[in-house]
Amino acid sequence: VQAVQLYVYNPASVHPTYCTQPGTQTKNIDLYQLSASSEANVNCQRCKLKHIFRSVINCDYPLPVKQASKMNREMEKIIMPKDEDALARSQSVKERLDMLKTGTQLYKVRDKGVRGLQLYKRKYWLDMENLLIHFSPHKDPSTTLGCAVTAGSDSYNLKDICEVRDGYQTDIFNKIGDKTKADINKFRKITADTAFSLIFTPESNMHELDLVAEDKQTRDAWVDAIKHLVVTLKSLSHQKEYEMFLKTQFRRADSNNSGYLNFEEAKDLCKGLNIKLDKEDLRKLFNEANTEKTNSASKEKGEVLNEEEFVTFYYKLMRRPEIDQIFTRYSKNANEHGRMTPEALLDFLKEEQKDDLAIEECKEIVKNFESSADKSSFTKEGFTHFLMFNDWQELLSPISASRVKAEEMVHPLSHYWIASSHNTYLTGNQLTGESSIDGYINSLKLGCRCVELDCWDGDDGQPIIYHGHTLTSKILFKDVVEACKKYAFERSDFPLIFSIENHCSLEQQDRMAELLVSILGDLLYTGAIQDDEKHMPSPMTLRGKILVKAKRLPPSATGDDNDDEDDDDDDERDDSKKKKIQKISKKLSDLVNYIHAVHFPGFQNNDAKFFHMSSFGESKTKKIISDPETARDFVKYNTKQISRIYPGAARQDSSNLKIVEPWTAGCQIVALNYQTDDRQNHLNRAMFAANGGCGYILKPQFLRDPSIAYSPTSPSGLDRSRFPILILSVEILSGQHIPRPHGVDEGEVIDPYVEVKIRGHPDDFNEPDNHKETEAVRNNGFNPAWKQSFVFNIKVPEVAFLEFKVKDHSHSMKDQHLGSYAIRIKDIQEGYRRAYLVDYSGKELKPASLFVKINKRWIN
Repeated sequence: VQAVQLYVYNPASVHPTYCTQPGTQTKNIDLYQLSASSEANVNCQRCKLKHIFRSVINCDYPLPVKQASKMNREMEKIIMPKDEDALARSQSVKERLDMLKTGTQLYKVRDKGVRGLQLYKRKYWLDMENLLIHFSPHKDPSTTLGCAVTAGSDSYNLKDICEVRDGYQTDIFNKIGDKTKADINKFRKITADTAFSLIFTPESNMHELDLVAEDKQTRDAWVDAIKHLVVTLKSLSHQKEYEMFLKTQFRRADSNNSGYLNFEEAKDLCKGLNIKLDKEDLRKLFNEANTEKTNSASKEKGEVLNEEEFVTFYYKLMRRPEIDQIFTRYSKNANEHGRMTPEALLDFLKEEQKDDLAIEECKEIVKNFESSADKSSFTKEGFTHFLMFNDWQELLSPISASRVKAEEMVHPLSHYWIASSHNTYLTGNQLTGESSIDGYINSLKLGCRCVELDCWDGDDGQPIIYHGHTLTSKILFKDVVEACKKYAFERSDFPLIFSIENHCSLEQQDRMAELLVSILGDLLYTGAIQDDEKHMPSPMTLRGKILVKAKRLPPSATGDDNDDEDDDDDDERDDSKKKKIQKISKKLSDLVNYIHAVHFPGFQNNDAKFFHMSSFGESKTKKIISDPETARDFVKYNTKQISRIYPGAARQDSSNLKIVEPWTAGCQIVALNYQTDDRQNHLNRAMFAANGGCGYILKPQFLRDPSIAYSPTSPSGLDRSRFPILILSVEILSGQHIPRPHGVDEGEVIDPYVEVKIRGHPDDFNEPDNHKETEAVRNNGFNPAWKQSFVFNIKVPEVAFLEFKVKDHSHSMKDQHLGSYAIRIKDIQEGYRRAYLVDYSGKELKPASLFVKINKRWIN
C-alpha cells in the first residue's frame, strides 16, 4: 500500500480558528481508503484534532508518489477559491433567513386557461415568528408581466409545505420548458436556474406555487432556507409542536400586543378554545397562575399573565383527572414526596401498556419528560407530558409506522394488499378535472405502489395522458414517467407498478416503450419469466424496480399484432366507447412480464397463469362477492393471481367504491381516487399506515392459502382453533382540543360525542353491537371527559378496523363531523393510548386527540 501526503477538502466551519485554509494538508492518508469512501477520519496537522476530510477528486489505487504530487498541485487550485466564491459559500442559513425576512421580489407563474401562462410580480418575505411566507402584490401594476394585481396581502403556512423543487419540475414549468407550447419571448427571462416551486401537503388541498427569482443567488437562498425550515418542522417532537401551538394561542389572545394577557383576554381565549367555565372558576385558575404579579404599573395593576404564567394557566385548564388517577395508583408508596419513580413507571408500562422495557430506559424517559429540576422521578406534570407527547403512547406503534418488516416481504406479490391509485393523473373530477404530474407525485409520496397511466395519441408523435372522451386536460407521457422516476422510491423501496391503459397507435406505443426504457433505465424491470417459475416474485426480490402492467402479445408473435379481447377496464363505460380491436406494439409488449393484463376468463380456467391479472369493475366485483360460491372462488383466485378493482363509471365526481369489501376477498389492487377527501381514503391510509408505510401489507394466512376454508360473505367459516375471535375492550376516557366544525375559531362551544365502529368482514360490520357511541359532553371541546367503555366481539380481526368519529351534537341541525381516527385491529397497541384526529383529507388536526384505554382478549 503506497501512503502519500494528500490535500483534501476541510469544511471552513470546522475549527475555523485553527484551520484557516479550506485546504488542509494531512499525513499518511491511504489513497485506496479515500477512493472507496471519499472521506477519512484523520489528524489535522494544523490543530491536531480529528476531522472528517472529504476528497475533492477521485483517486484510483494504486497511485505512484510522482502522480500524487501532481494531483496535490491540481487539488490546490481546486480548493483555493476566489474571494467571492468563499463569500458565497460562507453564507449561512441564518444569513439567508435574515435576508428573506426583509423580503425579495419574485414572479408568481399561473396558468389562466385560455389566457395562457401569466406572471405576477410580488414581494415575498418570511415571518419566522408565525412560520409564514407573506406576499403582497407589487404596488405599480405597470411592472407586472402579463396582468395587473390588486392591493392586499396574504400568506402561506410553512407547515403546509412538504417539498421545494428547483428548476422545471411542475406542469406549469414543463409548459415553459417546452418551446413548442410557450411564447419564448414572453418567458425569455425565466430559466431553470431562477425557477423553483413550493409543493404543499396533499391534505392542505393547495396547488403548487411556481415562482421565479430575479437571479440564481436569490432562487438558491429561497430554496435552501425553505428546505431547511421544512426539515426542521418535520423533526419537531410532539411536545415542541405543542409549545408552538401554545405560543400561537398566546399571541392570538393578546389582542393589544402588550406581551401580557389580562383577565378579559384570557376569558376570550377560553371561548375560542371551546371552553365554557363559570367566571368564578376561571378567575380562580387565573389568579393561581398569576404568581409574579408582573407589570404592576399597568391599568390592570399586575392582574396579567406573562407567557410563562400563561403556560401554567393553560395546563391548569387542561388538567386531566384520568391521568392523575393513574399517577396516584402507581406512585402510591413508591415515593414519600408523591412522585413516580422509574421503578413505578416500569410497573405501569408492563401492566397497562404491555411494554417490556428495562429500568435504564425508564430512567431515560423520566429524564426527558420531567419538567421540574429534579429529574430522578416523575411529578404529575411530567407523567402527563409523557403520556401526551411520547410517540410510543400512540395507538399505532412508531415502530410499525416507521419500520418495514423485512421478514414479511418475501412472499409472492399476490399475497399482499397493495396501495393503489385510480386515474392517478386527475386532481379533480372524471369529466372536466385537471390532469397533473402532481397527481402522481402526491400519490407516490403517500406510499402508493400502483399508479395508472391512461395513454392516448398526442401531437408531434408524443403520447399523452388524460381521461379519454372527456374534457380533462392533457399531460405528456414523458413528463409523467420522469416525475415517477424521481419519486418512485422516495417513500418506499418496494416495487412500483405502472398500470398502463393503452389507447395509442402502434407508432406511439413504440414511443412509449422507448421513453420507458430511456428514462427509467435500470429501474425498469425487464426480466423474462422463467419456465420453472410457479408463483409471483416477492416485493423484496423486486425492490427498487418498476413493473409495467399492460397487455402482451402471445409468445409466438414475431411482430405487432391485434388484441381480440375486450378491454376489462372499459367494462363499465358506454358500449360505444369500448375498443373492440387493439393493436399491440411488440416493443411495449416486451416490457410486460409478471403483470400481464388479460380479459377475465372465469374462475375455472385451466390455462390461467400466475402472472395473468384481470381488472374488475365495481359492479362486477360486488356481484362476485355477493354470491357465496363465487366469493370463495375469488378468494382462491387471489391467492395466486392479482386482481385490480376500480370505481364504476358512474362515479364521475371521483367518489370511491367501498374499499373494505374487496380487501376481505383478498383483492390486492383496490384503486382509489386519491384526490377525493372521503372515508374510503381515510381507511386506505389506515390500512397502509403500518409496515413502514411502504405500500405493501401481508394478507392473513387464510387469504394466502387456498386450502383454508374461508368466505368473504357471512359466515366466514374460519376454524376458530387457528383463527380465534377477539374480544376488544375500548374505553373512551377523554378528548383534547376538539375543533369546531370546519376548523373555525369562532362560534358556539361544541357538544362533542364519539362514534365507535368496527369495519371489516360482514360478520363484524353487520353486527349491531359493533356500532357504539358515547354521550355528548355539553359545552366543552377543550378537554371533554366521557369515561365510557365498550366491548366488541370481532370474529375476523385480521381484516377489521377500529374507527373513531367525533361529532358535534345538535338539537336542530345535522350533527357535524369534527375529526376521525382509524386503525387496523392488528396494529392497535394495548393500554392507555392517544389517537390524534384527522379530517378525511388526511390533514392532522393536532393537538386534537382522544385518550383511550385498550384491552385485547382472544377466544378460540
